[in-house]
Amino acid sequence: MQKSPGLNRFSQNQFQPLLIAMDSGQHFLKVIFIRTVRRQSQPPAEPIGPINLQFPIYVPFASAFCRATLPIGSEWVRMVAAVKDILRQSVDVAIVGGGIVGCSTAWHLAQKNLSVAVFERGRVASEQSSRAWGFIRQQGRNEAEVPLAAEANEIWIELSRRFGAASTEFVQGGILVPAETEKDEERVVDGHEVARRFGLATTILNSAGIEELLPEINGRWRSGLYTPGDAHGNPLLSTQTIADAARAAGAKIYENTPVYSVERSAGRPNSVMTADGRCEAKAIVLANGIGAPILAAPLGHKLPIQIVKSSVGRTVPAAPFTKVAMWGPNVAFRPGLDGRFTLGNGYRGVGVDYEMTVDSLRGLSHFLPAYRNNWRLLRLTLGPDFFHQLYARTSRAAAVKALPEPRPNERKVLSNLESFRELFPHLGTIALETMWAGRLDMTPDVIPIIDRPRADEDLFIAAGFSGHGFALGPAIGKQLSEWITEGSPSLDLTPFRLARFREGIVHKPQKAL
Repeated sequence: MQKSPGLNRFSQNQFQPLLIAMDSGQHFLKVIFIRTVRRQSQPPAEPIGPINLQFPIYVPFASAFCRATLPIGSEWVRMVAAVKDILRQSVDVAIVGGGIVGCSTAWHLAQKNLSVAVFERGRVASEQSSRAWGFIRQQGRNEAEVPLAAEANEIWIELSRRFGAASTEFVQGGILVPAETEKDEERVVDGHEVARRFGLATTILNSAGIEELLPEINGRWRSGLYTPGDAHGNPLLSTQTIADAARAAGAKIYENTPVYSVERSAGRPNSVMTADGRCEAKAIVLANGIGAPILAAPLGHKLPIQIVKSSVGRTVPAAPFTKVAMWGPNVAFRPGLDGRFTLGNGYRGVGVDYEMTVDSLRGLSHFLPAYRNNWRLLRLTLGPDFFHQLYARTSRAAAVKALPEPRPNERKVLSNLESFRELFPHLGTIALETMWAGRLDMTPDVIPIIDRPRADEDLFIAAGFSGHGFALGPAIGKQLSEWITEGSPSLDLTPFRLARFREGIVHKPQKAL
């Protein structure tokens, strides 16, 4: 088929139509052009704006318009068709963020027969949801999180039953927190007291009990906190499984579709403006982790969230010998089904890397007590994130673009590997296969923000998970779905309200995992 001369002209100038959409107010066809480059590895520049074709035309004719003017099989013809699908629908719920919280919320809502659209700026689980350790635990939590953790544990069991163990690699092998010193033992005692109050089947093991649970472990242990009902799973596989379940239930997930803003009509948030156009929604959920503050701020909601970096390693395969996951004084580990071990920091060196950015002053007053108490554990640097966020001030598209791939702290990962080798001498000099880093959305009290900030608006925020989102995600999705459809969640979520920071009712960080 011969190309339209007009469109050839745009191609020669490296412009391509990105989307064709119906302006519901004026019934005009809008064609938005975007400058592209020949190498796909380079990101496109911002749209230069809509060109209104001043004649009445209805959206159903958009597809015919494309086929009449563009070569059949063109990649961006298919893109236009997908975009038209976004713009034509007015959904019940729009969710920003395709991590485990966003996908879980979509899954629960879709099962209630609501129309749901999820917008993810990258791929599903491309950010922190795929970088987690994979612990699924109830023990050792801040008291506010325990009911959520208990409910999440039941949902994780159901997920594995419904979709198969291979879909999540869920293993209910228990989690152990052993203590070497008297100070370590305080953590064990505190964790057991919280578990007892909430009726968790958590026990304190003596040294003989630890050796019986993990015969291969090396060390002199005073005691250990052990919850046999706790578990672990594969973060990437699990999130993708939940996303697939949401799609099967009717939810639509749009990947590589960043959201530029949440927009108001009649004073209330009622739509999201994506890279592919506007999507109207009766309710909106911000579940986009470190990106939530950017979208919430123009709506009058200041989220005290700081970005910190956590580094993780994974070993080469070894002969499997345990299903127990452990958070020890000097290293944490999760055994994989294939014999590989995922390694994280021990609770004595739980400090994270903190890259200074232009947003570092956001909510600084809320974080000062934690900074003063833990300054020895923090590693302050000035890296790529600073320059990325500085550039983000120049354009709306850059502001919502994913940050550059974080560089892992090799020194910490290798130190954790050495501590792991000391724990299990029978593994010899087991080698490291790979390492990675993830960005955590930390709050001052290290528990999340789960809230509907204004009772007269159907805007919901679920962010600031501080490294706890993977385990809690399925329960948070369930609670948000109840809140949206029934008017209130079945669990008490008031400890997670955003207003706690303004009110000065900030939960004191506990000795939690």
